[in-house]
Amino acid sequence: MTQGMASPAQLVRRLSEVTGVSLATVTDLDRRLVMGKLRSKKGRGHYVARVTPLDAARLLTAILGSAQANLAASAVARYAATEADRHRSSEPLFAGSDLADLAALPARHSFVDALECLIASAADGALARLIEDAVPQRAPPAIEVFAFTQATYGRIRLAGLPNRTVVNVEYGPARGAKGRRPEGGGRGIGGNNETAGDLEQSRRVTERTILAIAELLAEESEHGSA
Repeated sequence: MTQGMASPAQLVRRLSEVTGVSLATVTDLDRRLVMGKLRSKKGRGHYVARVTPLDAARLLTAILGSAQANLAASAVARYAATEADRHRSSEPLFAGSDLADLAALPARHSFVDALECLIASAADGALARLIEDAVPQRAPPAIEVFAFTQATYGRIRLAGLPNRTVVNVEYGPARGAKGRRPEGGGRGIGGNNETAGDLEQSRRVTERTILAIAELLAEESEHGSA
């Protein structure tokens, strides 16, 4: 995956701006990921950490999948231990998108893996080239990224692709991994396993968030190579 040149502070600020989550909350989520060794961290000054698509994917997963900041690391761990639910997903997963980098994801990949690949693709991969070729003739593909805060179930959906295919990949706990599926009744998502409590939240972002992250990583990569 491409190495981004944005700093953690820039990523935190960008995600706060585009999602509407307070800067203090996103900063706290990022701090919790650092404590959990889930974010790139180097020295100081000129050697300050530079975030990668994986760092961005983990921070966005923490925003979507944790009801409070102290659960950020566990939310990322939960979603890193998922796999595609083939019964509820498009077949053959992302291969129908005609985006080579997403199509190359192995069959046994997680929600976090797919989100990392999606961000990298939008920054300087197949999705970035598709968007560049599309403008101004047509709108960029519609993207939806969705996750639960207590149960472990997520979705990544791509629509508006040139081949008119809609790609929908849903993720649940991998076989042998700890995690709960949500109670039935969710849109396109089901399961009867018991959850930790009766209050469940689901959160979603769209292409606005994915493209805002990708723009930051691409801009900083260009500056770094100038």
